[in-house]
Amino acid sequence: MIFAYGDRGRQTMVTANISCLKSYCSIRIFGARDSLLILTIVLFCSGCAEDEVVHQDLREQSDFILIDGKVITSNPDQPIAEAFVVQDGHFSFIGSSEDARQHAPHLLVLDASGKTILPGLIDSHTHPGMIGFLGEDDEEAPVPKTSHGDILAWLDNYVTWHSGPVIQAGEWPTILYGVEGPHKSELDKIVKWRAVMLFDDSGHSQWLNSSALKLLGIDKETPDPAPGLSYFVRDKNGEATGWVKEFALVPYIGDALLPDRKDIKRRMSEFLDFLSSKGVTTLFDAGNLLFHEEIYEIVAELEKEGRLPLRYFGSIHIVLPSQIESAIAELKDLRADYESDLIKFETIKIHFDGVQEIRTAAMLDPYIGKNAGRGRTLFTEDELTLFVLELHREQIDLHLHTVGDRAIRIALNAAQRAQVEVDGPLDCLISLSHLEILSEADAARFAELGIVANFTPHWSGGYFQGAHLTSGPPRSENMYRAMPIFKSGGVVSFSSDTTTYTEMIRANPFYGMQVGHNRQEVDGGNGAVILPPKKERLDLDQLVQGYTIGGATQLGQEGDLGSIEVDKLADFLTLKEDLFSVDRYEIHTLEPDLVVVNGRVMHGEFGFSEE
Repeated sequence: MIFAYGDRGRQTMVTANISCLKSYCSIRIFGARDSLLILTIVLFCSGCAEDEVVHQDLREQSDFILIDGKVITSNPDQPIAEAFVVQDGHFSFIGSSEDARQHAPHLLVLDASGKTILPGLIDSHTHPGMIGFLGEDDEEAPVPKTSHGDILAWLDNYVTWHSGPVIQAGEWPTILYGVEGPHKSELDKIVKWRAVMLFDDSGHSQWLNSSALKLLGIDKETPDPAPGLSYFVRDKNGEATGWVKEFALVPYIGDALLPDRKDIKRRMSEFLDFLSSKGVTTLFDAGNLLFHEEIYEIVAELEKEGRLPLRYFGSIHIVLPSQIESAIAELKDLRADYESDLIKFETIKIHFDGVQEIRTAAMLDPYIGKNAGRGRTLFTEDELTLFVLELHREQIDLHLHTVGDRAIRIALNAAQRAQVEVDGPLDCLISLSHLEILSEADAARFAELGIVANFTPHWSGGYFQGAHLTSGPPRSENMYRAMPIFKSGGVVSFSSDTTTYTEMIRANPFYGMQVGHNRQEVDGGNGAVILPPKKERLDLDQLVQGYTIGGATQLGQEGDLGSIEVDKLADFLTLKEDLFSVDRYEIHTLEPDLVVVNGRVMHGEFGFSEE
């Protein structure tokens, strides 16, 4: 085995017998784009004498050649290559191994030995901050999902040993309750003097007892923050029933329920390291409710400590109508306080509608049930159009939570009206996320208007339950349809939308790829139910595209990220097994053995050599 290393002025060779190789390690340094890639080769020979150990420090080396790989570039003009050259943190050559050597004859040569190499993956909608402050479920006493009676029996037992002044737990299943939802009186029978707040399994509503409502100052006179979307369900007399939808509690809770800052930071760091270990080199943080400062201060702290393993695009998260007035100024403040080489703030995110499970997603046709309504959007089409024009003037991007087909249509209409107003393309990028129910008439409009469609593949195996009871077929049998947007030439990006510590495993992009490829839950294997329509199973090429160049396009970074091309930043990962050869039900088990950002190792090690 031969290792070649050196700088532009010289080349040195170190030779070792392959049977003697124990490790080939890499260390990373965080900093500016031209910071050093530190490579350390440590060769150990089993049974060799102490003085036979070869230890060569490549601390001065920052550039290298990678040869003999299966390089999936995400570049349609050159989809496959076998080699590339990295110089100054960028790809300087893509092509054959022989040509790569000739391009930079004095650089370190690494032999990938046929391994599959992908561009760095982009999680274009996730929530590290929420994972930090929403905490961890009580695994010793989870809320049962079997029946209403079982939930009450669980609570009766839980309060006997839980001594805190406020009982917070989850997750109760929304499918057990109809249009009226759960009622505070059921909780009051068991817990009268302590506040109880139980979170549902959609992540979009809470069930409170009377003590909790009183503690928060919520009564008959309390206004709904966003009527029809974020609101307090009321009885015929106008009294709050205890079922609270979407973000109605946000103005009343404040930061009272935030856990200890050390716990938030620990969980966030663990999640970011997890993403990095799975090949994610860039993420878009789609919001932290009102806790922007608290979360981004931690992100900046992690970077200063050398513990931020990826690029981090943050946002201002609008969940209440009143926030829109200050959102642009707040984003500018975040830029001034926290922006750096790895941390950027380009986007305002609006939680434009809700979810089907609790009938808050904005739908073209009514939900099932008497007086169930059609859901609402946070802003009218006129209001959204005006805001898009303001973002256009400020050159700030917009990302919208849009689950229902009416929310999607209103957002597309607003973008189209804004383009007509400025008589051309907008100076702000717009992306719509989730897109659970998409009208066929609107699919082609994404390409026409230049709007990115963001999907969460790990949902498309039936992760969330309840749409069949609220929206009903045929709508509930035609969800998560990215194929019409692909076919019409639109840009699709993929993401995890992970919000809780316990679902961290689902943030693995290869987990998402498997579910998106099969439309089946991972745990069920090949025997799992296929979520209709089966024709919406995505090709692996489409999934890779959405996790790479699609995500880069959403973030306006396609000139620097998302594909392995000359002059782009050197973000890539190598896989221990080939994505395109592994069994379709084993995709989630794929593990990168190396993850590189800007030409610097963020996870794993260079276990390659030149033969």
